[in-house]
Amino acid sequence: MAQLRCDEIERGLRASEALAIFRDYRGRRHFIRVERDFLSQQDGNFFLPIGVVHIDPRTNMVLIELPHEAETGANRLWVTQEQLDKPIEAYA
Repeated sequence: MAQLRCDEIERGLRASEALAIFRDYRGRRHFIRVERDFLSQQDGNFFLPIGVVHIDPRTNMVLIELPHEAETGANRLWVTQEQLDKPIEAYA
């Protein structure tokens, strides 16, 4: 499963909850409230598990699906390869 690097992690409404903050490819900020255990941590960065829907072979952008709707109303959004934990190749 692919993972999206979060820009910030803030406290949630409960101690077991976190607010993950990340950006789409245009720089628009999105917020998603998840259980803190749902996030993984590597080298000081937090990652949110996501589904990969499509990779645009022309731009190498990745269409991802979030675990549930973000506070901005987005379920799916485009991100850059650099925002993922590892690059994903487009299939022809």
